This record gives sequence, C-alpha cells and structure tokens, in this order.
Amino acid sequence: MNAITKHKESSAMLAEIEDTQKMCNLLMQSPHYKKMGSQGVFAIVEKARSVGVNPMDALNGGMYFVQGKVEMASAMMNQLIRQAGHSITKDRKSDNTICILHGRRADNGDTWTESFSIEDAKLAGIYRNQWLKYPKDMLFARALSRLARQLFPDVIKGCYVQGEIEASVKQMKEAEVEDVTPVPTISDEQLQKLGEIFENNPVFGENVRNFMKKKYGIEKLNLMPVDFYGEVIDRAKRIESERKAKEYEAAKEGEIEVETEVAQ
Repeated sequence: MNAITKHKESSAMLAEIEDTQKMCNLLMQSPHYKKMGSQGVFAIVEKARSVGVNPMDALNGGMYFVQGKVEMASAMMNQLIRQAGHSITKDRKSDNTICILHGRRADNGDTWTESFSIEDAKLAGIYRNQWLKYPKDMLFARALSRLARQLFPDVIKGCYVQGEIEASVKQMKEAEVEDVTPVPTISDEQLQKLGEIFENNPVFGENVRNFMKKKYGIEKLNLMPVDFYGEVIDRAKRIESERKAKEYEAAKEGEIEVETEVAQ
C-alpha cells in the first residue's frame, strides 16, 4: 500500500466520521435521541456501521449505550449471526430454568455449545425484575451472548447483549457497599482505659499509634477498631505482668543482698 492509497483511505475515514457527526447533531434535535446524549448516539451509529446494521434500526431499539459501551438487543444479535450464514439451535432440554444453545459456523464448520440457567442468574445476583417475568427470553439472551462471544466474535464485534452491562455495574456497586461497611470502633469507656494505659506507658502508647496508622491508616485513637483494641489490651496486660515480675525479682535480689550483709 503506497502513501497515496493510505492518504485516500484516511481522508475517506475522516469524511465518514464528519458525516456521522452531522447526522448525530441532527438527531440530537429530537427529544427521543437527546436523552441518549451525543456521545451515546455517535457510539451507537458507529458500532452499527461496523457490524453492518442500519444506524436507525440500531438507534430505535437495536442497540443501547450503557456506561461507555454498546449493548445489542438479543433479537439483533440473533439476526446478525443468521444473516452471516451461521446457525443457532436451541436444545430440546431448554425450559424455564435453563437455555442451551448449539452454534455452527458456516465458513469452517466449527461448533460450540453454551448455556445459561436460573441458577447462573442467581449466582450472579441478577435474578430479579425481568428475570421473574420473562425467564425464557432472559435465559436465551444470556446464552446467546455467551455463544456469540465464543463462536461468532467477528459478527458481534465486542457488543454485549442488552442488560449485561447494567447488571455488571449493579454488582460492582453492591460489592463496593459491602467493602465499605463500617468497622466497629471502640467506646468512650474503652478510649478512657487506653488513655490510662498510655499515660502509664507512653512508649507503648506511641508504638500502638504508629502501628494503627500503618495498618489501618487511622491516626485518631477514638477510631480504633474493636478487634484491634482487644489485641492492645492483651499486650498491655503482658507488659504489666512482665514489669511486676521484674520488680519482684529485683526486690528478691535486694532482700538476699541485705541478708548477706547482716550475716557478715
């Protein structure tokens, strides 16, 4: 490919992008498309062209723009796969609890089987809303998406089936909520007890504060986790016990020395 050919291809690509942008600007004047946002409309139109779909069909229920990615309706995904000459067969064992799909490529005869069940939906935390009303449709969509990613990636070109991205985002948010569940902290009474311990042993108190800052990222003593408080108290008791043992040994040694002096 020479420089002239490359230049022509680049110019044609830029011209197509400009045409797409002009069309998107016109569509944005309609309330229906304005809700999608200019970025969403542009992304859908470009993805529609890349997979060989009429942009208007894609904008009117064929594709959706969710979290910066494009989803495709299961009906359109099914249509594209069959238009390419490939075949999809639903297994007779499919019912309201599971959908099993067998796929075959027209070009090389490769086959693949995928399935999606209600149990899979429950494990993924998505068994709600439409799943309760239309289980067969939802199962087919997810099984189709799995099959397409494995056997027909050149047809769907990275598209997710409708609902996949939204469900994934919900799962992430739920996981984040679980991760930030507040850790129980010490009470005022426990804080007062720590103050008394650290007053009698400032070095120990400073070591505890430094460790807490390093491990938990906490500097304020009143935010100390209850579990860590238990460890601190146990350690303080051991230190106090060791101190008393040393004092006892020292006192005992002193008594022996006195007795020795008297005897002399």
